[in-house]
Amino acid sequence: MAALVTGPGFDIAALAQKLAGNLPAYARPLFIRIQPEIEITGTFKQKKGDLVREGFDPAAIADPLYFLDPVSSRYVPLDATLHAAIAGGKIKL
Repeated sequence: MAALVTGPGFDIAALAQKLAGNLPAYARPLFIRIQPEIEITGTFKQKKGDLVREGFDPAAIADPLYFLDPVSSRYVPLDATLHAAIAGGKIKL
């Protein structure tokens, strides 16, 4: 998963194309989380522990989540149905 802070006019489809053109398939993030800001510690390091604990469950996260669909190679919004399919093994990671 990659957590991003984006500006106005951010295009998730363009991100998928850019990543596909510049990274091998194994290096592309399967999940994208859009955040309003990245939390940092007092020493300016990113706080990643909370992100790891929250995982990719859309019921537990208020931020927009996207999943890299293996069929279309596009990022699609991650909803409860898609999450259940991934967690249940119907969609292979």
